[in-house]
Formats: sequence, C-alpha cells, structure tokens
Amino acid sequence: MALPSDSLHARGFAADARTLRALREALAGHKVRVQRGRLPAAIRTLAAEPAARLLFVDLDGVADPEMAARELAAVCAAETAVIAIGSTDTAQFARTLFQCGIADYLLKPVSTLQIREACAAVFADPAERAYAGRVVAFAGSAGSGTSTLVAAIARAIAADGRTASVVDLDPVAARLPELLGIAPADGLSALLDSLNGHASADTEPVIAPDQIDDVCAPADNGLSLVAFTPLAAPLPSPSSAAVCRLLANLANRTHLVLVTGFPDGDMRLEIMQRADARVLQFEPTLSSLSAAVRGLALLGTNYPVTLTQCLPRMPKSRLSPAHVRYALGDRRPDVVIPFDPAIHAIATGAKSKRTSAAYRNAVREVLKRVLQSATVALAD
Repeated sequence: MALPSDSLHARGFAADARTLRALREALAGHKVRVQRGRLPAAIRTLAAEPAARLLFVDLDGVADPEMAARELAAVCAAETAVIAIGSTDTAQFARTLFQCGIADYLLKPVSTLQIREACAAVFADPAERAYAGRVVAFAGSAGSGTSTLVAAIARAIAADGRTASVVDLDPVAARLPELLGIAPADGLSALLDSLNGHASADTEPVIAPDQIDDVCAPADNGLSLVAFTPLAAPLPSPSSAAVCRLLANLANRTHLVLVTGFPDGDMRLEIMQRADARVLQFEPTLSSLSAAVRGLALLGTNYPVTLTQCLPRMPKSRLSPAHVRYALGDRRPDVVIPFDPAIHAIATGAKSKRTSAAYRNAVREVLKRVLQSATVALAD
C-alpha cells in the first residue's frame, strides 16, 4: 500500500475529549481528519480509507502493544509514520512499541506542543532511538546544589512509582552515593574502560545484561545508582561515546536516567546535547552565573534547557536580581529553588518537620518540566 499524492497530512483517533482537542489544535492548518475512537475503531476505519502520512492512535485499553502494532501495520501504508498515545507508563510497553516500528509514544495527558514536536521529529527524520526510556542530563557549577537537586528529583520519581537510574560520573567527589544512601557497586571503571576501546569502531559494542547488573547498585524504591567506587576512577577518563552507550542501555531498563558529575567540559556538552532533556543549574553568584551563561551559549537554541536558579545559603553573597537579568539577557530562570536548611534531609528522603513545602514544590516543577521536555527525543 503506497501513499497517494493527495493523501491526508495526518489522521487521528482519540479515546477522550481532552486528547481529541489537543490533536485538533496541534494539527490545525494541515489536511487532517481527527475523530473519537479507540484502537478497534481505528483499525476498522483505516482498513477502508486511503492512508495518511502520519497517524495518531490512542492505545488506552490496549494490553498487548505488540499485537496493536501488528494490527496497525496491516492497515497502514509502509510510508505512514505512527505515533501512539496512551496512559500506560511503563518502559516495557514503550520499548515494545518502538521495537515494532511505532515512531513515538506520547504519555497522557498530551499537550499541543508535544504533538507538534512529535510531528516535527517524524518529518525531520531524526536519528533512530536506541532506547525506550529517557536520559536527562544535569549540569551546574561546583557548589550550586546540582547533586542535591538530582537526588531530590530521583526521590520524587520513585514516589510517583517510576523507576530511575542515577548516574554520577564524578571520579573524585561524587556526592550522590551519600545523598541517596546507596553504596556504589564495583564494575563501572572496568566497563567504561572496555567501552573506550570500541570508541572508534564501526559497530557499537554489545553490553551484556550482567554487565549492567554489575554497575547498578539498586535500592528498594525503584532507584539504582551508577557511580565510581572510591579510588576506582578509570585513567584515562572514559570517552563520551562509552558513557552514551552505557546511558542508552540503562534507559532500556528504567523510565528515566539522571546523569551528572561530568569530569570535563567536552563530555558535559556532548552528553547534554545527546540527552532527551537537560537541566542547567546556577546560583546567583558571579562565577556560577558566568558558567550558566556560557553553557546556554554552547547549547544554543537547538537544545532546550530547563534553567534553574538555586538560592545560596548566604543572602549577602548573591548578585542582585537586576544583575542576574542583565547577565541572562532575555532568558529568565524557569524555576527558582529556595534555600532551605532541610534540603539535605529532603534529598536523602529523611523526614523532617523543617521540610520546606516551597522547596518540594520547586523540585516537582523541575520534574514536570523535565518529563514534558523529554517526551520527544531531539535528533543529534
């Protein structure tokens, strides 16, 4: 079945009114047809009408994603790109869809922005995804609280019932093992050293499941930590290609991979560019703000960033809001994270009467933005 020259730009099926409205708003201005209907109705309709270039199909109520993908393939043209929408938030469900040829999977509730980005990604022919989860890169100047933010976000992810792999690449002063209360497992140095030898190879090396098991230190709440054991950092430093290969494998095991602690600026830039979402944190001091401005300039507009401002312990050390606005130009922080004496307790999951609701709300806002940004992976 081939696409006719006058085929629809997009065809859409939505199981609920909210998704239907988002599809209609996002696809306005194109030759489209969108209607209410779940997968069985979509299969019946598509079998009797000309194929479209792009298909949005609602998979609510679907228990077998592989069967759903096969049924869709039977009624769609080979050139039709299929984007699934659904409420099932598991790595296995999404991974099966990707393996069966589904172009993308959007988790409900979907926004018009997510749908437009998914369309753009399909028609821009992005690089093939090698993993089903999402990789989020965090960077910030020393002392800006980046590790504490990562730990707090990891705890929030676990509280939501998702799984996450937390990767701390700092070879000397990794803080996430302490913040998460997880002792790192042996094996990271050896694995990255072995992958370094394949950095220039034509084919990517295969990482066996037991090799991933060896570097992951699991916790009871769905979190796992990947970090160097003390005095075990590899020498020379691992290549960016080796680290990216590791992150892709981790992202096929958990919903989210949170990575930070980059040993050098080149690796930090490359991994942030290749990540599905990125967070850049600064505190309003001259050195930290300068680093943030440089980071934004290097990433440019092609790599959207969630910019977070973490207020320092000592108010007198802060630059004024006017100085911050001047340095950032037209850009403003997406989230301002207040200082709270109990932030260490929050990050480690300890209960404290001094826990700040404002801090927890800020962490939740960062997580919300990260999840929205990571819904569609950017092309390299």
